[in-house]
Amino acid sequence: MTIVSEDSPDCGQSGRVKRVFWREKIPWILLRFRIGGMRAVPWDWTDLPIPQADILSSSHDTSAVFLSPSALRDLVRFLHGHGGKPDKRPSHD
Repeated sequence: MTIVSEDSPDCGQSGRVKRVFWREKIPWILLRFRIGGMRAVPWDWTDLPIPQADILSSSHDTSAVFLSPSALRDLVRFLHGHGGKPDKRPSHD
C-alpha cells in the first residue's frame, strides 16, 4: 500500500501493512516501508479501500481483517513460496 495523503511527510512512500489498530474510533495502519523504517498513519491517508460503515457496524466479528488486492496477492505469493499449504491432518481439539 502507499501513503497518498499530502498531509503526511511520507506521501508517496509504499510498503506492507504490519498491523491495523484503532485510535479514537479511527482505523490506523502500521506500515513497514520498502526503504526501511515503520510509521503509523490513519487508514484514510493510504490507498487502501475504505470499508463501508454499514458493513463494519453490522459485523459481529470485531477482528475482521481487510486486505488490499496487492496485499492479498503478496500473502498468496508468500504462502506459496514457503510451502503454506493447509494442513490436511485432522484436528485434535
